[in-house]
Amino acid sequence: MPPRPQLDASRIAALAYQLWDLAASEGGLQDLGSYDDCNYLITSRSLAGEHQHVIKVSVEPREIIELQVAVLRHLAARPSADLVPRVIPSRSGDALVSITDATGQPCIMRVLSFIPGQLWSALPAPTPALRRALGLALAQLDRDLEDFEHPAMYRSTPWNLTEADWIADELGPIEAGPRRALIVDALAQFRARVIPRVPDLSCQLIHGDANDNNLVVASDELRGIFDFGDVCVAPTICDLAIALAYAGMVPDPIQALAEVCVGYHERRPLTPLELDLLFDLIRARLAVSVTSSTLARAREPDNEHSFSSEAQAWSLLGKLTEFGRRAVTKYLASACGLPAPVRVPGARSRPRLLAQRRVRLGASLSLAYDSPLYIRRGEGTWLFDEHDNAYLDCVNNISHVGHCHPRVVAAAAQQLATLNTNTRYLHEGILNYAESLCATLPAPLSVVFLVCSGTEANELALRIARAHTGANEVVVVGGAYHGNSSTLVDISPYKFDGPGGRGRPAWVHVLDTPDPRRGRHADDGPAYAQGIAVADQHARARGERLAAFICESVLGCAGQIVPATGFLAAAYEQARAAGAVCIADEVQVGFGRVGDAMWAFQAEGVVPDILTLGKPIANGHPVGAVVTTPALAASFASGMEYFNSFGGNPVSCAVAQAVLDVIREEGLIDNARETGAWLQAELEQLGDPGVAQVRGRGLFLGIELVEPGAERPDAARAKALVEHAHNRGVLLSVDGPAHNVVKIKPPMCFELIEAQILVATVAAGLAATRR
Repeated sequence: MPPRPQLDASRIAALAYQLWDLAASEGGLQDLGSYDDCNYLITSRSLAGEHQHVIKVSVEPREIIELQVAVLRHLAARPSADLVPRVIPSRSGDALVSITDATGQPCIMRVLSFIPGQLWSALPAPTPALRRALGLALAQLDRDLEDFEHPAMYRSTPWNLTEADWIADELGPIEAGPRRALIVDALAQFRARVIPRVPDLSCQLIHGDANDNNLVVASDELRGIFDFGDVCVAPTICDLAIALAYAGMVPDPIQALAEVCVGYHERRPLTPLELDLLFDLIRARLAVSVTSSTLARAREPDNEHSFSSEAQAWSLLGKLTEFGRRAVTKYLASACGLPAPVRVPGARSRPRLLAQRRVRLGASLSLAYDSPLYIRRGEGTWLFDEHDNAYLDCVNNISHVGHCHPRVVAAAAQQLATLNTNTRYLHEGILNYAESLCATLPAPLSVVFLVCSGTEANELALRIARAHTGANEVVVVGGAYHGNSSTLVDISPYKFDGPGGRGRPAWVHVLDTPDPRRGRHADDGPAYAQGIAVADQHARARGERLAAFICESVLGCAGQIVPATGFLAAAYEQARAAGAVCIADEVQVGFGRVGDAMWAFQAEGVVPDILTLGKPIANGHPVGAVVTTPALAASFASGMEYFNSFGGNPVSCAVAQAVLDVIREEGLIDNARETGAWLQAELEQLGDPGVAQVRGRGLFLGIELVEPGAERPDAARAKALVEHAHNRGVLLSVDGPAHNVVKIKPPMCFELIEAQILVATVAAGLAATRR
């Protein structure tokens, strides 16, 4: 942004006389202060008496100044004409005159009529009637601007509430602690609840800055609204939200907000959606205001106008957050004679749901968090509870392309309304999907079996491997989890070595976890793979052979571990030398999550014999897949029929195809790589002594927590960090055999701003849980 114009009072006075024939009387020039302009009140005398005008000198682009002039001229013929300044032409008849300041910087000078009275900010206590008058006036102004058009009106400005996301980039100067938490919470709720609804709101040119320093009062009446420097196209309700952000800076803010709303609603009725979003818009404006004040203080510490209301803004932001959206919205709705918005109707209470769950569902079915969430809807990277509070979902890798992605929803609905049957009939959907899926894979992975889950996929993969090899025994890695069936629990150390587990079956061989930081062989991947040859010897000594080596390409339940360098290549080589089939379990890390490529195994320079897929394949629709080679598929076709009642049904195939299309068309692999790299780098820079490592790839990351100095796993702090984040609207989870790794695997549409919210929350959580 260019610096403010550098003009002293004598130069202003000289230009006013030269260009506008305004001769300032002695002491008749007063600096009015401004964020970006030079604003002066000039008092002049003539035979007709004393006159007052406002001189404005700006450095904004000419088209923006012309926009402001056009707005005032438009309003001059509307009912709100008496509330706004008039444009005063220069001697030459022009509204705008180009000049230069003391540094030679080009500027634009203009003169407006002055509205006599005192500023709203100078009032000791605005009356209810005055607040109602503000609502009425602002509503009339909005109505008068509904049909206004100008080429420059669709401008981008940091004061446009629809662009409030910019504050995420400016969190650094705001001291970490309660104040930054207020900003992050306001930003998160705004991002989740408001931004997706903007297309549904009425938009027009708005004043955009009805703050208490831009309102003139006389004899307890509202006489004027001035300073149209922030006019922009935005949802109309933003005008009211901005005014409320300042009108609420009083001891009884909720009553003040209600009184303004009553006047506004009387002249321009609020819609249910506008009322529902008003609280979040007010907090967003306050967050923008205090962030701007913080930056302005650092840039121009002597310009008190830039941060004159900073303390009151912080106070109101804190009060509103404490009151809560439901309470404030209900009060405003009641004052306006409107029903309180109900975004998620029919919600039961959490205690009732918990009680019913204990009766109807098994006790082993777990819940997340000490205070379980009651989630009623999802959208993109966000989940919403029964009160429509938003939670940033940083752990749900099932909704791969985002909760309720419209493309996926439409594909499911359209196919379900057309046909849903099974694979005993010919249907093009399953073939189209199989071809699309195989097109993303290297040869010879070209034969597809569709199932209903990742567990089913891994079960089928073992059957195919055993049919092909005629062997039975399996090699896995430490900490692995491959599914919840009996067979897969038997090959999952995460389960059979964990609570309630019965230990390793004799036919399962476990390699050391190839953890490059904590593993026995450090980052020597081939050293970990040597255990396969040992397992082969043990199996043959008992008259058995190895059927399969199964491994996640990036280890999930083991703690988001990228295997030691060269491990997978050496392991595949040794497994094949032993006659075993290599199975890549990409139920968690497939479909571009790691950011390097579509499939995590590609970054390791290997090609498996069987690839298993689940979770993200259809965005939560129950689909899984096994992709293998023609040779292995032929071995499995031994005479026993394979049939899956639901696997490969037309609806599942339509949904899975939509997911593939969205990944490609929305650039989600690139997003995983770029956002993931930024996120990992920022987390690594937090500098907490208890963070041993931030590891993973793309949007599959883990924060390993240990006791500082001792390097012992700190499961208690990991859990505390997750709970802290949950209480602040960010959802994380714990993983790893020692339960000390905070895992991050959000929907793939997780963007930079969500990553910024996450980093700020983790930073606050680490500070709050530090011992």
